[in-house]
Amino acid sequence: MRFLLFTLLLVGPVLGRAQQLPAAPAMPSIPSTPAQATQAAAAAGTAATAAKTKMATAYKAAAPEQRAERMSQQIGKQLGLDAATITRVKEAALVRAQKIDAIQTGTDSNKTKNTALQANATDFKTALKGILTAGQFAKYTTHGAKMTAE
Repeated sequence: MRFLLFTLLLVGPVLGRAQQLPAAPAMPSIPSTPAQATQAAAAAGTAATAAKTKMATAYKAAAPEQRAERMSQQIGKQLGLDAATITRVKEAALVRAQKIDAIQTGTDSNKTKNTALQANATDFKTALKGILTAGQFAKYTTHGAKMTAE
């Protein structure tokens, strides 16, 4: 008798938990006609292809002209430049962007590319130093340092 009571005490909570388990998820509906089965398979295939295509697309930078335009407008706004100076900055930025594209599409090692990109950045800063006044260039470099720190 004690054994039976002891067993019920142990098994009782286990049976109670079994009743509290969540219901199994519903099974997906099975198409009733071959046409529905074909449509379902096509939809699944299209979704898988779209996922592969989305993952396979690589980053493509904007055209050098667009990047130079955007950069010159940002620098012009930041420093309060006039239209003639913005045009000169845009020309320097275009040369910079074209060199970047040439370096990135090259077959050199990453170390060589990095060195070339750093040299290109130095050339661009030198060109800006010739275009901007000393105060404007100082403001440009301090803003660049703030952006790098963030």
